[in-house]
Amino acid sequence: MSDMPTTAPAATPGPTAPATPAPPAPTEFALPISTNEANTVALWVKDDLAKGKLTPEEAAKAFEQLGTPAEQRGPDTRSDSQRELDIAFPPAKPHDFLIHYDHLDQDAPVPPEVQQFDTAARGWLSESGMSREVGNSLVKAIDRVGHDTARMTEVERDAYGEREYERLVRCYGDTLGEKLRQANAMIQALEKTRPGLNRLLSGPIGDNAMVASLLIQQAERYHARKR
Repeated sequence: MSDMPTTAPAATPGPTAPATPAPPAPTEFALPISTNEANTVALWVKDDLAKGKLTPEEAAKAFEQLGTPAEQRGPDTRSDSQRELDIAFPPAKPHDFLIHYDHLDQDAPVPPEVQQFDTAARGWLSESGMSREVGNSLVKAIDRVGHDTARMTEVERDAYGEREYERLVRCYGDTLGEKLRQANAMIQALEKTRPGLNRLLSGPIGDNAMVASLLIQQAERYHARKR
């Protein structure tokens, strides 16, 4: 929170500046707020509770207002770097992500295979610890690549993969190999709990430089949270 402003004594009378409004109390929020915002504020509450800035009673009231699940209210055992990471990129819940299926008849029931894929996809995004913004960017990138490469021949797809890899090399240089290894480690961990991610990322989608970069960046956050 910012320090309270001080007022220097005026030598001569003059117009009075409007008073700076006091910040809201730490347990008062302008509700309703989005799930993503609630997750972020809950992290602040846990941090303030750990530092003694809030009493357990104040924290409990805040958690109730935010709808924070009981299992997420426990003592904060994260390192300072992990707390900063969670505040900057608050992990989203499965239902927070936007996944559209424009090819489906909106008036017809959703096919079971699409329902299964949707559940798995939301699980991958959430279990990797993606924020809503990063997850939605990845979904859009995957959808765009799938659309753009759907009619490519095998030769065209091979050439596409080579071009995209060259883009990654220009971006990451000598560190690319290690970054891809870390990304693959995250992907395989997600694959173990929800099979199908390897299949999704095979071919042009996994070759795409934007998709790969988003996964590389998320893998860094994923492994940092595990440490």
